[in-house]
Amino acid sequence: MSDLYVSQETDFMEPSDIAKSLATKFSVIDAVRKIDKDDFRGTLLGLAEQCRSAWNLGHTWQMPESMRQPKRVIVAGVGGSAIGADVVATCARLATHVPVEVTRDYTLPPLDEDCLVMACSFSGETEEAIKPFEEAAAAGAMCLAVTTGGALERAALKMGAPLVTYNWNGTPRSAIGYGVFLPLAILSRLGLFEISDQEVQRVITNLEELSEKWAYPVADDIVSLPALIAAEILDRIPLIVGAGFLGVAARRWAGELAENSKLLAVPVTVPEFNHNLLEGAVADALRYQREGATDPWFVILLDAEPVHPRNRLRMDITRMHFEEAGRKAWHIDVGGTTPLESIMRACTLASWTSFYLALYSGIDPTTVDILAQFKRDISNATESS
Repeated sequence: MSDLYVSQETDFMEPSDIAKSLATKFSVIDAVRKIDKDDFRGTLLGLAEQCRSAWNLGHTWQMPESMRQPKRVIVAGVGGSAIGADVVATCARLATHVPVEVTRDYTLPPLDEDCLVMACSFSGETEEAIKPFEEAAAAGAMCLAVTTGGALERAALKMGAPLVTYNWNGTPRSAIGYGVFLPLAILSRLGLFEISDQEVQRVITNLEELSEKWAYPVADDIVSLPALIAAEILDRIPLIVGAGFLGVAARRWAGELAENSKLLAVPVTVPEFNHNLLEGAVADALRYQREGATDPWFVILLDAEPVHPRNRLRMDITRMHFEEAGRKAWHIDVGGTTPLESIMRACTLASWTSFYLALYSGIDPTTVDILAQFKRDISNATESS
């Protein structure tokens, strides 16, 4: 199994004094607990077992006879409940002729009885998942609700629609194991694509090994990769570049950094990035270089062996352009032998990096006060209208 590595070995092997100091400080579990009051670290350590439970649930769930292989799949959800669906849709695009798409809105495209609409909401209270679910049922499409409970569960029970419920003692975004492996198991049972239990178990074993490796920011006097990246990101703006199918991992990185670390990051995908945004990104770096000003950006390029060779070449050349413009760029091979394996490894790196960045910044990685307030605001505005 290939390990994760950074192509600039000098950066990787020689952490800065700040990185060493912060990593050493948070290698003491009591220092972690002072900030991580709700044990977000525990949810990261539990990812592999969560994936295993989700895969098993998807295979043991009693599928109703009315469900059959669809000609189209639409997954309705937002936020942490949709990123897993993004991973599934990305893998499906590479493995099946049946289109699998994710919608993050209140309405759906035209439907028919051969379409399966899967509404995914961790809490069961997400209106952007409930409304499409009700719309799909009214249109006569096949429907499936995936949730821990709430209004979505009640709606499914009232309509007599298929329902899968699960339990997870963590945040919606940390339930990515259920978000990926539960629908993956169900869609494979419906015949959309073949994915062996052996392949899934290999991915899960990968995640177990990474969690053990990254559970502490320093092991055997070596600063771990997520702890290193977190130190580099401090007080900077990350530009996350995903190669090909790793574009979905770049989006996961941006979401994890935003919610866990309270940091805005920009996710982009190669090759599209090379046809437009690269112009501005490199020109911007050159301006900082000409003016002798500190460049606030830090580029992370996510790559892996299963990525198309031309996209891997593009990542090398993209890094070269950034380095010539004076902008620091880390080209990270996330490892893995299949797209699913590489994506999950990249997403796991995102979670641990954002966790350590939160610790370094003195931020509780669990609480999302701004999002909670926004949900209250939109709820009150709806009620008052």
